[in-house]
Amino acid sequence: MKAVARICVMLMLELCVRRIPGMPHEVKIGKDTPVCYSFDESKAPHLLYTGHSTVGSVPILEYKISELTSFDSEFELRTLDPEGVIFFGDIGSEFNWFLLAVKKRHLSVQTGHGNDRVIVSAGPVISDGEWKKIVVTKKEGGVSVSVNGDNIVTVQQSQESIHAEAGDGLLRIAIGACTPNSSITLALNPPLDGCMRNWDWVKQDSSVLHRLLQDSQSQRCWEHIVPGSFFPGKASVGFAPQVLWNATVEQEKEGWSLTVELAFRPVEDKGVLFAILDPHKNVSFSLSLDQPTKDLVLHLGGQVFGSRSAPPSLCSGESQFLQLQVREGEVVTMLGAEEVMRKLEDKDFQYLKSLWSQPGSMVYLGGLPEGASSFHGCLQAKVQGVDVDVDLAEVKHGDVHSHSCPPALDIRDGK
Repeated sequence: MKAVARICVMLMLELCVRRIPGMPHEVKIGKDTPVCYSFDESKAPHLLYTGHSTVGSVPILEYKISELTSFDSEFELRTLDPEGVIFFGDIGSEFNWFLLAVKKRHLSVQTGHGNDRVIVSAGPVISDGEWKKIVVTKKEGGVSVSVNGDNIVTVQQSQESIHAEAGDGLLRIAIGACTPNSSITLALNPPLDGCMRNWDWVKQDSSVLHRLLQDSQSQRCWEHIVPGSFFPGKASVGFAPQVLWNATVEQEKEGWSLTVELAFRPVEDKGVLFAILDPHKNVSFSLSLDQPTKDLVLHLGGQVFGSRSAPPSLCSGESQFLQLQVREGEVVTMLGAEEVMRKLEDKDFQYLKSLWSQPGSMVYLGGLPEGASSFHGCLQAKVQGVDVDVDLAEVKHGDVHSHSCPPALDIRDGK
């Protein structure tokens, strides 16, 4: 018995990466790009990455319902991401659907028919970076989900879904996103920075997934992962400053100030770590690594505001910890235990203060729009005392891994 299976590579408008028109003022970064810390970036050919929905590359399996002898599926999942789609399936039509996702680090099961919807979240923490065996079993009138052998939740099926199982339509399974042209609105952020292995989809042939993994490195995962956001040297993420607003911090301040904390391990000693762009996409303020001079450079209004030598450990594979504070009268950078203070003119402080709340301003991590001056390595950021969730970015390149890095770039030492 052969089931129809295919891989769809589609552009999902509701998930696409928004492109920013125009190029920003250039932040000059050395053009030579020798690797300063070499490690094996290759990925395992048997591990399927689930997080590519933002670039339109979503694996879709299709099976003729009349050829199925089972609706049961199982796989192993590993993720550090607190939220995202594991898989989405519909049967007979797009109106009979089933969703398995991660929500607030736990499993979330959703089923629906038309406007009717059931949502249940339960079970152990999924987002701990450990492999979990997940089994989805069809039972009379319902669907049961278990994790590592423990039944977590059972949800009832709609009558329409039960009738569709006896029809001659298609069962579609989308991994990491909704099916093409789906009109379903999900109450979560779809991309899941996660990995699958040892899958068995409805007891049918899914060798097309193995062929996909053979053909594409980007569809694979690292054998092991550590927390952090991985930037591949050609991508960045952008936020509206309001997303990074911390009510507690703002209430405790007498006046506005900006605090940025970065933990990072670079593969190349270049690239923009943090930047603020005005509504015209000009780089108003930035912090970057300059390769020729081996300096950490601050730019303000298109001019070099200050620089300091990067530590000798920059290319050693060791974690780097940097704090930047912008406050009335001064800018302070602390790299390791060494603090450097620079005078900030009041007009420049007022400009940055107004820019932070100005509609259209953007904060970038790991580079600038269109992949310019990009950072290559693992990065974690706190802005205004809050951990930055890369998945909340308004602009995010699909090659950025939001919540995982290869173990050679573990930035947790000493943090």
